[in-house]
Amino acid sequence: MNQHFTRIILLTCGLLCGCSNTQDPGEYAGKLKDRLATDIKENGLKLFTYSARQVDAPTPDSGDAGARPLRAGGGMSPKDRQQAAAHQAQALADWAAQIELGLGKTLEMTGYCRQGYIELYRSIAYGRGEIHGECKEGADAGDRQKFTLQ
Repeated sequence: MNQHFTRIILLTCGLLCGCSNTQDPGEYAGKLKDRLATDIKENGLKLFTYSARQVDAPTPDSGDAGARPLRAGGGMSPKDRQQAAAHQAQALADWAAQIELGLGKTLEMTGYCRQGYIELYRSIAYGRGEIHGECKEGADAGDRQKFTLQ
């Protein structure tokens, strides 16, 4: 009976979460801590690292480093495991979209990459993420003054 109850709960959660394909950006209001680190090279190359994390997300050293892999067996049917995996994949895709949205808004507010950017590297895990990039335009005197630590 307990396994049946667990399957019903997992199925219900999967169906409810599946109804909302993307999360509203307002849902992360006050729950997101982000940072833009800028790096202007001598030749005018403008690089950046944007990092974000959920305030209430577990940290890697807290013993719960985020999503755990699905266990084989454990009383779940293959269909239930497939639905749970699909839910996890959608949640990660939603989180990645939030990271991209945060980066876009941050670059817009700061004016760092006025002509867009090229993504060099990304690392996204649920609850935290980091995107490294290069601005399409070179640095001018105003950029050097505004974004260079002295």
